[in-house]
Amino acid sequence: MAEPRDYAPDELEEVFASIDSTQTLIARDLLSEAGIDCFVFDSDSSRILGSTAAVTSRLMVHADQAAEARDRLKELGFSGAES
Repeated sequence: MAEPRDYAPDELEEVFASIDSTQTLIARDLLSEAGIDCFVFDSDSSRILGSTAAVTSRLMVHADQAAEARDRLKELGFSGAES
């Protein structure tokens, strides 16, 4: 899996965010199994600061895969999937 720094920020799009970094990691694993490259941002900050809405753990994908990723997350019951 590629590292987030390998891509320009404008090539990535947020598809899911949660104050619970565990949910974000589960969503990442599910999308990865479906062949969608994804990256978790801010999970350490979210974990350190606890369950505050100020810092969420974010799941990012390539912009050209964002619609498919959102659809898959919604099908799997992830209500926080960004539209």
